[in-house]
Amino acid sequence: MKMNYLKSAVFEHQFWLRVLGDHARFINDSLYPSEMEDIEKAKMFRTQYDQLLAQSSAIDTSNAISFSIMVEDLTRQFREFKLSIIERQLTGQIGIHLTPTFLNHMVNELEEYLLILSYLKQGEVPPIFHELHHHLLWLLDASGHAGAINDEMDGVEQRLKEKSHTFTEHFNQFYLKAVELTGYLRSNINAFPALKRFNNNVEVEIGLFNTFLHELEEMELSAEVLSTFTASMADHMAREEQYYLMKVAQSKHATGN
Repeated sequence: MKMNYLKSAVFEHQFWLRVLGDHARFINDSLYPSEMEDIEKAKMFRTQYDQLLAQSSAIDTSNAISFSIMVEDLTRQFREFKLSIIERQLTGQIGIHLTPTFLNHMVNELEEYLLILSYLKQGEVPPIFHELHHHLLWLLDASGHAGAINDEMDGVEQRLKEKSHTFTEHFNQFYLKAVELTGYLRSNINAFPALKRFNNNVEVEIGLFNTFLHELEEMELSAEVLSTFTASMADHMAREEQYYLMKVAQSKHATGN
């Protein structure tokens, strides 16, 4: 088994297992106290993802494939759990303080991990996807992040609310452009000047947003900002934006954009 496969497997598992563990925590913390059965399920997923994250540092040639298969099974179960929450939320049958769209973005992220797992469980290094693949996933996610920050800021934090609202608008604009640019790929061209400019613009904006997230995290830790936004949420978002930037950089190198 090649070392680059092991390196890729460890990296992807450690990133995604932490993300999904966070998702389980967010769901657990957001469910109404009356939703006891779902709270227990969320705690179970949280515990299992935390345990798998701890085990991921011991991945080697003897267990890499079996580990990926085990993780895939748990992650498919977690997908069904998230979708069941959305289904019941849309019909008014569950109490939770997360919006359907926020949960839907969690499903989008989980499905990206399932895509990666489909290669890892075969002993294959996941391919480098076109940068627009990453833009379609992570721009929508970044917009949701910025919108959540705006919603959780106290009304007196107008400058922070304005800043987060501006990021939301920019990410929505970028997402719409990414949809159109993806359509252009049907002409069998993978690299062109407008896409190169788009990549650069997005990288700058995500970099600025990441700086904003780190500033918020520091303010939350020192109780300098009035909000219900947590330092752990800021850290979670920042890790995802950093992953996004890394994936776009890899794709740009492969396509020449």
